[in-house]
Amino acid sequence: MTPNAAQGTLQWRRNRLGCITGSQLGKLMQRGRGAEFSQTAMAYLCQIAAERTMNPEIVADDGLFAQYLEATDTSTRAMRWGTDQEADARRLYASLTGRKVVEVGSCRHPTIPNFAASPDGFFYDEGKPERYVVEIKSPTQAVFMLYAAEIRGNDSLKAVKPEYYWQTQAEMMCLRADWCDFVAYCPWQSSPLHIARLYPDPVAQRQAADRIAQAEELINDIIRKGT
Repeated sequence: MTPNAAQGTLQWRRNRLGCITGSQLGKLMQRGRGAEFSQTAMAYLCQIAAERTMNPEIVADDGLFAQYLEATDTSTRAMRWGTDQEADARRLYASLTGRKVVEVGSCRHPTIPNFAASPDGFFYDEGKPERYVVEIKSPTQAVFMLYAAEIRGNDSLKAVKPEYYWQTQAEMMCLRADWCDFVAYCPWQSSPLHIARLYPDPVAQRQAADRIAQAEELINDIIRKGT
């Protein structure tokens, strides 16, 4: 395994296989009507169970694994465009803040099994113990303006885009980060970056850890019944 394999590569995909990831944590935090987990969350847990029981020969073979990824790809044109803008956004953020941002791969939580996150940047100050992460989004112009107008910190991000709130909390959990800069980027704007500072929420992170533990029990039960 290559722990810091670049995001988007086959090895990065392998590293995340079978894990609850930060970008999907928001699904687990949804409760269903009369059920502990929503239907969306249960579908996600079934997907993780399927990944954990995949034929290891397929996972190890670059060609076969690439075919699997292509067949199961659910990304949209907007999502792919956002990914393409990430490098430009990261360079502009680094230029404006003076921070040297390092790219990271899939970062597993040090104590919670099968839990990983992949922030869009990581940095630290020389000689200081603090650690920081960056999460970049490249939405449409209209959505960018919404984020710029409304998102200022934890509470407003949770109100406007709860899935991103849980994603950034997951990233801070997995990297033990002291804060996260949520960055919205739109190259068409005269001021193309909006930055909101987020901080670890101990209550939310405990809730996330509890939900992940519940999810693990369900995943193991799905695997037991299905194999």
